[in-house]
Amino acid sequence: MASLTVKLDAASMEQWAETLSTRGIRNAIRRAVDKSATAARKVALEVIAKDAGVPVARIRPGVTKVKRTTQYDLSASFTASKLRIGILNTQGASVGAGGLTASTFRTTGGGSAKLGVTNAFIVHANGGTFVAIRRPGVKRLPIKGIYAEMPSTAMGQDDGAARVAWQKEANKQLAERLPVEIAKQLLAEGLPYSPPADSDD
Repeated sequence: MASLTVKLDAASMEQWAETLSTRGIRNAIRRAVDKSATAARKVALEVIAKDAGVPVARIRPGVTKVKRTTQYDLSASFTASKLRIGILNTQGASVGAGGLTASTFRTTGGGSAKLGVTNAFIVHANGGTFVAIRRPGVKRLPIKGIYAEMPSTAMGQDDGAARVAWQKEANKQLAERLPVEIAKQLLAEGLPYSPPADSDD
C-alpha cells in the first residue's frame, strides 16, 4: 500500500523539544501517533465497507491491526490486503436472466458503482458460490470471478473515498491528540504548562 502521511506543527515541536526530556517528548509523540492511527483505521474500515457495499465485518479480516510505534520508529501503520469478497455479498446484488446487477466503489465512483454484466452467471464449486464470466478463447481458467472492491484497492487509490477519509481523519486526530499528550508529559515531568489562547476572544 502506498505510504500515507500526517502533518505536525514544526514550530510547536521545537518549543516542546526545548522543554521536555528527549524520552518524554518521544513517548508523547508515540502515544499521539498510536491513538491517531487507531482512530483513523476505524474510520477507514467504515468507509471501505461503505464503498464496497458490504458490512464492516466483511472488510475487517482484510485490514490488519495498527502496527504501533517503537522507541526507534515513530510511525504507525496498518496493511490492507487483497481480500476477495464475492460480488453477491454486496448489498442489492443479484444475478438473473439479464445477468449481474451490482454496485461496488459506491462512494469513490466509476463504472463499478453501477455494475451490469449481461453474460455473468453463478458458479458452484468446492462448497462455495461465486459470480463469473467466460473469457473467450482462453483454454486455461476459462472463467473469471467478479468480486467486490478489495481493501488494498480502496486504500491504494489516491482519490479513493477510503484513502481520502483516512488521511483527513489521521491529520485531524494527530492535531488534536499531540498537544494533549504533550501537556500530560509536561505535568508528568513537573513542568509548567500554558494552554493555548482562546481564539474566540
